Amino acid sequence: MKSKKLKAQKFMALVLALLMISGLFAACSKTESNPANTNTGNKTEQKNDDTSSKNEESKEEANEEVVMETITVWSDNAHEKELRDKQIAEFNETIGKELGIYIEYTVYGSNYTDTIKIAAQAGEAPDLFRSDSKWMQDFVDADYLVAIEDLPGSEQLLSKYKDLVANQAHVFNGKTYTLPYNLTTYGFVINKDLFAACGLTEADYPKTWDDVKRVAKIITEKSGGKAYGFGIAPSALWTISSFYTMPAGQNIGHYGFDYEKMQFAYSDYVPLIKAIDEMVAEGSVIPGYETMDADMLRAQFSAGTIGMLGAASFDVAVYNTQFPAEIDWAVIDIPTFDGQEPKYKAFGNPTNLLCVGKRALEHPEKVLKVLEFFYDDKNAAEMYEEGLYIPVRKEAIALATKEPSMKNFSAFANFDEIFTMAPVPDTLIKFEGDTYRDAIAKIWTDPALNDVESIMAEIDAKYNAALQQVDPALVELYRLPEGVTVERSN
Repeated sequence: MKSKKLKAQKFMALVLALLMISGLFAACSKTESNPANTNTGNKTEQKNDDTSSKNEESKEEANEEVVMETITVWSDNAHEKELRDKQIAEFNETIGKELGIYIEYTVYGSNYTDTIKIAAQAGEAPDLFRSDSKWMQDFVDADYLVAIEDLPGSEQLLSKYKDLVANQAHVFNGKTYTLPYNLTTYGFVINKDLFAACGLTEADYPKTWDDVKRVAKIITEKSGGKAYGFGIAPSALWTISSFYTMPAGQNIGHYGFDYEKMQFAYSDYVPLIKAIDEMVAEGSVIPGYETMDADMLRAQFSAGTIGMLGAASFDVAVYNTQFPAEIDWAVIDIPTFDGQEPKYKAFGNPTNLLCVGKRALEHPEKVLKVLEFFYDDKNAAEMYEEGLYIPVRKEAIALATKEPSMKNFSAFANFDEIFTMAPVPDTLIKFEGDTYRDAIAKIWTDPALNDVESIMAEIDAKYNAALQQVDPALVELYRLPEGVTVERSN
């Protein structure tokens, strides 16, 4: 224990020392305004010549140098550092010089969380730093953060994101402390070569889950045991949500928690769950799926032995670099439940970028300019072009001057409206037995047909009974902010 404490103290001292050094450099970088004009000419003539006096004042103002201030920004987004450094350098040499701003950008590794917590507790956190949902509520409660509304002139920035923020993710206690920046989006991937080999055309690309069942059976039967129509990996529980239930939110308007009723409603997924249960019973799912992890499943798709499966935008890198696809593959729309145009927006899981530290109050106007720079659509478009992010704002995607080089990355950015998935109160509840994903995994690993309706009804009842034990005021915190909706505007 003493060793750990000593290490923490040494680490704290190191952090503080670095901060003091950076502060010293920042102080040294500031330039003072020119002193008042000390012209010793004839004072009587200057006093009597108003025009000459005004001209001298104008010259003096023109000669004043801008006071430079360093705005410190910390992050752990190492994968974007090269491009971000380039953007910051351009800012510092142009707009920054005009406004008297120099951005000092530091990227930390795996020690970022510890570093920012120690710095915040010591009152030495930077002006801006990468936010994390794991500690945002704690930082707000501890008064380590400044609400964006408290930065003078922030109304325009906030208005750009007013339809994209969520309570308990960006908004706490009625104020905005961070903003979404990029998304994980969802789709459905198909093996075009396998479709063609089985006599299927683009007209056969499934539009509904009934279509998925039909096509999966055809592929399985015509492949003679060399390939199968569908792929799942239910033992990797996260794939159940990331590949299937989350994407299907655009069919039901939520991803397990109905924001209108403020209740859990996993039963709304019954059409999807039943379709996959039936494909399992028919033998249309690749054998051995019961013990496959996500990488094994994706490797099988890349090798050409699976016709279709769900996918998320992060899978693009998997199929391009980790398990380079040996097939021609495409991303198609998420299957619907009824064949109708989705009533709800596409669903995207947002990642936030920066929050504001208390130091910002020393120069709030300049901190706002830096915050606006980091959230600028042009910069986000460049990130998209390099295949680093899918921007949360479609306006940023529209500014891209070229398509990302990774095959099919742009297909996951093809949305007209997005619902940035809001937190749900599942962390507030406690119960015994299966979670919704456990229940779905058991259904899909059972070769027989299951009573899906009854099983999911029991899950809903259990979740909602537990929710009733939670303080209603806490549950109310998860309601969507006014003006934010899952419904499409057209």
